Amino acid sequence: MRHKILVHAEQIDGELQPIALELLGAGRMLADKLGADLEAVLLGHNISHLAQTLIHYSADCVYVADHPELAQYRTLPYRRAWVDLLNHLPQPPHTILFGSTTSGRDLAPRLAAYLETGLTADCTSLDIGPFEYSNSKDQSKSGTFHDCLYAIRPSFGESLRARILGPWKNPQMATVRPGVMQAVQPDYSRTGRVIPLAVNLQESDRLVQIQEIVRNVTSQVQLSKAEVIVAGGYGLGAPDGFQLLRDLANCFANSAVGASRKAVDAGWISYAHQVGQTGKTVRPKVYIACGISGAIQHRVGMDKSGTIIAINKDSSAPIFKFAHYGIVGDLYQVIPELIRQMRSSLRQAA
Repeated sequence: MRHKILVHAEQIDGELQPIALELLGAGRMLADKLGADLEAVLLGHNISHLAQTLIHYSADCVYVADHPELAQYRTLPYRRAWVDLLNHLPQPPHTILFGSTTSGRDLAPRLAAYLETGLTADCTSLDIGPFEYSNSKDQSKSGTFHDCLYAIRPSFGESLRARILGPWKNPQMATVRPGVMQAVQPDYSRTGRVIPLAVNLQESDRLVQIQEIVRNVTSQVQLSKAEVIVAGGYGLGAPDGFQLLRDLANCFANSAVGASRKAVDAGWISYAHQVGQTGKTVRPKVYIACGISGAIQHRVGMDKSGTIIAINKDSSAPIFKFAHYGIVGDLYQVIPELIRQMRSSLRQAA
């Protein structure tokens, strides 16, 4: 019987979240190496139409639990739906992947505890491979494991990468940091199975009720969807510098303004703009870092950008070691000239 790789396909208000497609991209790579089926688990209400999108993005099968009680994420109903699915599978899946999102970090450990298996949190890389292990005290655990999940995550303040292994029991589980994996290109000719799941909640699953959902739409910053990010750091010198970055960002379609943690901690801009270890992980086509030194905590949030342009008056700043293009100079002189050149090019193109 073929192994299964299961992916939690997160959605909010009927909209698939980017992490769902990123996990399918990672899951496809693992499934191909393992010779396994890639299957997605989709929970919500009035979301059945999303199953075909998941198949287009490489899922072989989609389990769909569509029920009014699943309309908004709540730990216990979602846990019940997952547990019922896992109990009805003929064998445990090889791997289960969740996103390191608010709901993923809540739900994944609940399932890991129920399954009495390991869970590696906040991974930035995944792989499948053999693992040789020798345990002189417990020979039953010794041997060669050919289908081991390599769950790789940062450690020691992001200065090292730890490879976490737990091949002794399936499923092997991990949560994955949003923005670090890449979705595959959709294939709209793909076909796959869609399996509806019965939702059998118990009274104990309804202990928590949602009375009201409040979202501050005006404060939402779409960093994960922006193709161009203009980010500022403490080198801006003052919060007013972010207006200059907004002017530069406005020269591009589908752009956003980001920030380093130090600029956020200084109160110059809201946390929603923060990129890095304790902020968002992004993968834009172009990342323009202005007055950012390039400390490892910031680098892990943006170093997978397509093109990185650094502007800093300190020629020894660490960011110049990994930026594709660097400009050494006063950003208050460099950026206005960039804006002038961009606007001139746009006028000529029009």
